[in-house]
Order: sequence, then structure tokens, then C-alpha cells
Amino acid sequence: MEKTNELNKFLSYIHMGNTIYRIYYKEAKKLNNKKLTDLIVEIQEKFKTHEETISGLIQKLHGKPNESLTFVGTMGVYKEKLKSFPNAFAICKSAIQATHMGMISSLKFLDNNKELSIEIKRHIIKVIDDYGNIINKSKEFILQTCQ
Repeated sequence: MEKTNELNKFLSYIHMGNTIYRIYYKEAKKLNNKKLTDLIVEIQEKFKTHEETISGLIQKLHGKPNESLTFVGTMGVYKEKLKSFPNAFAICKSAIQATHMGMISSLKFLDNNKELSIEIKRHIIKVIDDYGNIINKSKEFILQTCQ
């Protein structure tokens, strides 16, 4: 039961990231920036895959995956909704910051839950690696648009 509760907490981080990227998607659509919307869709697919994987691990432990955000997650999403995104740089900058926070939270989660099985840790490490890739892709998008 303890593992299920902890994994549901981790799953809520992923839900929060996916929800925040929906905001970025809407903002990129408003800018009519196809390259940026394509990048965001690619990132959202990663989040969706991670949601499915972690939900599957929770079910394997005979738990019920949480489909909602925590209070803190909800507040984070509202904070992001209040931001102004006048251009692609603002969206990418915010995406990098949010993803970096997700990476730090995931690393902290891993450190605080050392007793989790190797299989579960591998999935969490995959999420962390993907956060690094998302940050790099967002950075590359900015660099390409500056040339």
C-alpha cells in the first residue's frame, strides 16, 4: 500500500506536467507556430506514455491509479495559466523551467524512496532522462529560432 501511495504521488507530478503542457500547446496555437506546436505534441506524447506506464505499475501493485492533481499541482497549473506568453521564447522558457522543476521533484522522489524495486526505479529514471531530453529539445528550438 505504501508503494502505491508513493507512486500515486509521483504520477501526480506527471499529470501536472501534462496539464501544463496543454497550456503551452494552446498558447503555441494562438501564435500559429507549427514547429512549436509539433514539439509540444511530441512532448505530450512522452508524458502520456509515462502516465500509462506508472499507472500500470500501480495497478500491478493492486492499487488504483490517481487520475487527479494534488492541491499543489492544481496551484502550479493555475500559476502557469496566469502567465503571459507573447512569443515562442516565453513558452519555451517557461517549459524549460517547469520541466526542470519536474526533474528535480523526480530526483528527490527517487532519493526519498530508495526501497522501491529496481523495476520501478528504472521507470522513474526513464522519466528523469526524458525530462532532460525535453529540456534539451526546448533549448534547441530556441537556438534554432535565434539564427
